[in-house]
Amino acid sequence: MDARTQSGVSTFTKLLAVLVILGAITWGLIGLFQWNLVNAFFGGDVQPAQSSRLSQFLYILVGLSGVALAFTFPWRNGGRRYAPRREVLP
Repeated sequence: MDARTQSGVSTFTKLLAVLVILGAITWGLIGLFQWNLVNAFFGGDVQPAQSSRLSQFLYILVGLSGVALAFTFPWRNGGRRYAPRREVLP
């Protein structure tokens, strides 16, 4: 199940990252606007019940973490931020 792409990150890992990011953004929208993105797409109550300030803060924190993951996940370079060093021989 570890079919690697040319970038070195498996398709399965990318799928998991997309799901985590979408879930985190949904939590952020619930925390900020009391609006559920998943229910808006698939039906259901888009206005969840009121939550405490602490849970609202945690929803927002998880949402911001999802946005940060979307920008920092190694989508292309296989997890390496820098090119490997090459040894120079005399």
